[in-house]
Amino acid sequence: QASTYILSESGWRGFTTNAIAERAGVNISSLYQFFPNKESILAELQKRHAEDTCTDLVEVLNNLPKELTFREVLTHIIELLVKKHQIEPEIHSIFNKEVPFTVRSILDEEKDLRDQLLLILGPHMVNVSDPKFSVYLIGIAVDAIINEVASSRVDMLGEGILVTELVTLLERFLIRPA
Repeated sequence: QASTYILSESGWRGFTTNAIAERAGVNISSLYQFFPNKESILAELQKRHAEDTCTDLVEVLNNLPKELTFREVLTHIIELLVKKHQIEPEIHSIFNKEVPFTVRSILDEEKDLRDQLLLILGPHMVNVSDPKFSVYLIGIAVDAIINEVASSRVDMLGEGILVTELVTLLERFLIRPA
């Protein structure tokens, strides 16, 4: 919590182990027992956020009614992702714009999530030569678009047009004419 607060209030430059320890009310040496530097703290924040998002998305995917249209399935997925970015959008902006790329973490859970998405979306894909690769690409595209909106147009996160346009983009990419 202290890390999130410091990051949102002071940005990457003010995100120091001393500031975090002070905000958390712990000795700096106690902090260093668990985290050797601010990059490791940030990696943990990103990991927790990604795990939380993956868990919620898997729950949504597992509880989708069978009678939904492909567009409705995509809408449920995109709505959840947008909703997750509405919580502390300034943190997403910092992750996306300020944090050095070398610090960003990559999670194995993403592969499991892509496999689950492929299982759900695959039967609906039409004329997609490599469904696994297409699911990988839509993950990158959706993440990039939502993060950019969270960084530069945060007001759009609450507008239905973002969900509608993302769903249309995915639907047109995943259902192709012969």
